[in-house]
Amino acid sequence: MSMPTTSISMTAPASARPQAICAAPPSRRYLHAERPRRHASMRIHLQAGLSRAAAATLLGGALLMPGAHAATPGHSASPTIGSTATADLGTLLRRIQDAGLQQSYVGTYVTSSGGQISSSRITHYCDGREQIERIEALDGQMRRVFRHNDTIHVLWPARRSALIEQRDLLGRFPQPLPPGDSGRLADSYELMLEADDRVAGLEAQVVTLRPRDTMRYARRLWLERRTGLLLRSDLLGPQGEVLESTAFSELQIGGKLQPQQLLQEMNQLEGYQISRPSYQPTDLGAEGWSLRAPVSGFVAQRVLRRPITPWPTPRSTAEPQPVSQPPGAGASVLQAVYSDGLANVSLFIEPHVAGVSRRETPATVGSTSALSRRLGDWWVTAVGAVPPATLQQFTGSLERKRKP
Repeated sequence: MSMPTTSISMTAPASARPQAICAAPPSRRYLHAERPRRHASMRIHLQAGLSRAAAATLLGGALLMPGAHAATPGHSASPTIGSTATADLGTLLRRIQDAGLQQSYVGTYVTSSGGQISSSRITHYCDGREQIERIEALDGQMRRVFRHNDTIHVLWPARRSALIEQRDLLGRFPQPLPPGDSGRLADSYELMLEADDRVAGLEAQVVTLRPRDTMRYARRLWLERRTGLLLRSDLLGPQGEVLESTAFSELQIGGKLQPQQLLQEMNQLEGYQISRPSYQPTDLGAEGWSLRAPVSGFVAQRVLRRPITPWPTPRSTAEPQPVSQPPGAGASVLQAVYSDGLANVSLFIEPHVAGVSRRETPATVGSTSALSRRLGDWWVTAVGAVPPATLQQFTGSLERKRKP
């Protein structure tokens, strides 16, 4: 499962991923408001072996993607899925997506991944037209992620810095499913009904999305029976082991929220150093790249050229001590995002920088893996919560069609 995040830039880990006007989906990471904090040693290892963008993505867990996927305001929630599981995958996906976008709620959720545990507090308001959200990391460095429709503010109060972006967030808890073709999803996953359960004191309907091949992981989802809101999401390994779990520990659905207060907090930026990164939409062909063969079930979502920025300098010695201005800073990295409707894979392509040591070594943090390889004058890194063999197919299939 996935949670809120930050942008795919080279910022510290986080956890929180919002979505757009009543709908949303992964990129430069404010991978900060939803994911467990990682050890300094892991970050140092990643910096040595992966691109900065890819390492930030891996540390953050899920991907954020600039752009907007707005859902239709006022669309009513779908009914509870029935017992004919084979025909109800599309109904299930619509029910989860609608509930996460149309319900107002306040709660605390906990993510367990890679032996690390983190918790976040989420306040979500939606009136059918506007979505306003605040996610606060309750562990480690104070971090708040605000979203008003497709505008994202990530605030680090301790160091008085802020990141402002226009983006969609893919795979955000409790809305892990971007709008898409449920028919295509059915080619990759099989829907299985499980016994009912309870989460955070609420009755839950449980389903498992079982992969039809070895290119992706299974997902088990707990839906609040009355509204369809996602209460818990587990990502399962090949043997059924839990690779990552995110679940509400307490939740209040409905009630009177104060959207104006959330907007006021979101825009209190006096005294903050504000970063507004820019992204240039493009496509692999125009950039001189192509995949020789498609990876089963995965379809290109978008391609962006984004600036490479240095790792932030921490204010506390308890934080990792990364390189403040690495070689190649100021350049750009190409990011291509692929999705099967549930799982997402990002390909990062950036020039090789002479004098920078980097290893073609796989790395894993929790459920998310990364794989880098040198391709002539370029470094290619694939990142995603998928089996390593899937990443190998992506990196092995990518080829340079022309010289820059």
